Amino acid sequence: MDQQHLANLPGNVQVLLPGVPGATSRGWLGFCSICLFQLNGQWALFDTGQYNDRSLLLEKLNASGLSPHQIKYIVLSHLHFDHALNLPLFTEAEVFVSNAELEHVQLATDGLAYDPAIVDFWPRFLTGRTLHRVDNSLEIGPGLELVLLPGHTPGCLALFARDDIRTVAVCGDVIKNAWEAVNQCSSMALAGEAVAARSIKHVLDRADIIIPGHDRPFLMKNGRPVFLAPFEWTVRMSLFPDEADRVVLKVEKPADSDGSSREIPAGHKTGKRP
Repeated sequence: MDQQHLANLPGNVQVLLPGVPGATSRGWLGFCSICLFQLNGQWALFDTGQYNDRSLLLEKLNASGLSPHQIKYIVLSHLHFDHALNLPLFTEAEVFVSNAELEHVQLATDGLAYDPAIVDFWPRFLTGRTLHRVDNSLEIGPGLELVLLPGHTPGCLALFARDDIRTVAVCGDVIKNAWEAVNQCSSMALAGEAVAARSIKHVLDRADIIIPGHDRPFLMKNGRPVFLAPFEWTVRMSLFPDEADRVVLKVEKPADSDGSSREIPAGHKTGKRP
């Protein structure tokens, strides 16, 4: 991403893989934003994605001149499969996770809370790791702060990277996509809709640039998103007797280079997740 707004972000934040705001008749796609940044002179990732991200994630790291063992820190925004399943790739990484999230997944494992998306083997998943547990907020480096912002889950973390000019929020699923920023409403709020709305507002009040969990980066202008990067998404299928690997869907959206976002239909509401 070489757009002017994304160049030289605080903390050297780079979007390795942008999120995809999509669902199908078989469920949500679950491709999340994965960001690379620097922490204490070492390389760090915010979220790791899921198994279907694995090959492309390794390719993007390699293109950046990095191998998995050079990633020394991982921030897990929360312990849903689509954000955390590639953690085992990074054997030398220390992990930042919130105490509230660890408590939440334990309750879910014990059958005392509902959450169908947690990594089922999370205790083994974290065993042997150096864990940095976050309560409310934690300064992890100069201009880098992790903040507990419950809503999507009780333990969601966002990363705020700031300098003298601007603040970037790497949101995880505190804000999943631009519609949630516009409506200030989460499509899945296991900690409660009112709690999620307050967390979304916290991000909007504080950040200049938003990197959502499942969408491309944007800033807000007069209550509307101005997208700072293009979006491309292609779906191929092999449906006999059609030709194999046929493109059945191709979506291309440009960045809002003119500084204003396209008009949003009045009255549109974010759909609720089942």
